[in-house]
Amino acid sequence: MVMYSPGKTSSYPDEPVDKGLRYHFLGGGSEVGNVGIVLEGVKGDRLLIDYGLAPTDPPRYPAEAPKVTDVIVTHSHIDHIGMVPWISGSHHSTLHATHITVALSELMWRDCHKVSRIEGYPLPWDKRDMDFALESWKVHNFGEWVEHGNWKWRLHSAGHIPGAAMVEIDIGNKKVLLSGDFDTRDSPLVSGASPVDVDILFVEGTYGGRSHPEKESEIKRLIERIKEVKNRGGTVLIPAFANGRGQDILMTLHAALPNLNVHYDGMGKIITRHYLENSGYLKDSEALESAFHWAKRVSSKSDKKKALEADVIVTTSGMLDGGPSIWYLNRLRNDERNAIFFTGYQAKGSGGRMLQEDGKIPIFGNICQVDLEWDTFGFSTHAGHDEIVEFAKLCGANDVVVYHTDPINARPPLVKALEANGHIVHQPINGQSHIIE
Repeated sequence: MVMYSPGKTSSYPDEPVDKGLRYHFLGGGSEVGNVGIVLEGVKGDRLLIDYGLAPTDPPRYPAEAPKVTDVIVTHSHIDHIGMVPWISGSHHSTLHATHITVALSELMWRDCHKVSRIEGYPLPWDKRDMDFALESWKVHNFGEWVEHGNWKWRLHSAGHIPGAAMVEIDIGNKKVLLSGDFDTRDSPLVSGASPVDVDILFVEGTYGGRSHPEKESEIKRLIERIKEVKNRGGTVLIPAFANGRGQDILMTLHAALPNLNVHYDGMGKIITRHYLENSGYLKDSEALESAFHWAKRVSSKSDKKKALEADVIVTTSGMLDGGPSIWYLNRLRNDERNAIFFTGYQAKGSGGRMLQEDGKIPIFGNICQVDLEWDTFGFSTHAGHDEIVEFAKLCGANDVVVYHTDPINARPPLVKALEANGHIVHQPINGQSHIIE
């Protein structure tokens, strides 16, 4: 259980910075997700980049943040935004993000609070903190410089999901870029990120050591597998993340199989409407709107029953941890003509990982055997190993800090490749401060 006492339990050092740039990972330094990064300069300028939690079972939380006046949130996924209400409520910090991240924040926080109550895990913040945070936002466009003491910063498109941002900071004698979650490849929703000329690069390494499959061949494989299930009279259940992945899948299916009977359920419906209201962040808003109206959106119990006869059901939760996906799985699991297609990472401890490893999953409090055929498809919107290495090279960074990565399997090959390109590579550890001169 994680509890914070503002100003009393933070491990962040008290001494001022006398040279260079200090970085300190409250979380996300030697793990995937759970991100919180403090940067501080010689004149006391300080920023917090992201403050999330890892939605594992049980959740992981970052260490307590020190006093900060300003927090920049790269995007609206819970592992980057989940703890922001605490920092806002406790320190009255000003929050900064793109318009669509701000628009989605309340939805993400309310869902996080709801899940914490259902699952019985503690949250260090309550709805009063959330309300305070919602009043603390400042909205920024990509490319807009913002003054912060002796520093200035601006946001760049990170790819990944609509509104996701990389943060460029001019600290006077050096330029710094924090990638957040990023991807240089285009997806159906957004165009890929472009490099920024900087001296220091903080880069996420989720897929260090792993290359993504070629996207067109993976789409073709998904389409052929769906046809197989459909032709034998089955239904494909696609558990999909509400914020980005579900929309990508809908657009892919609409473009490839316009006669397919697809039903769409879960929180992604609301998020899609936010995307369409902020169409400037989308690569092709008309394609998303067409796909969204093409799919049969589930709005009632009778709609859910009709969806059981669909060719494909796209719904949350993406890791089979509750939500409509469990309701559908419970009703589809006894007919072996049906199948489950995973299109996103299944975290350790999640229902999806348990099903993949053990063929069993908790359903409404009971551990149930699931003998359905399942498959996994690579539709990640994180940069793969090759994209990360090339991006760092094109940014021209002398120093590269690799974070948001598994320190055992993903980081070592990525560090090796980056060092081979001449970068000085830093491997952060949560709770430890380091100086880059």
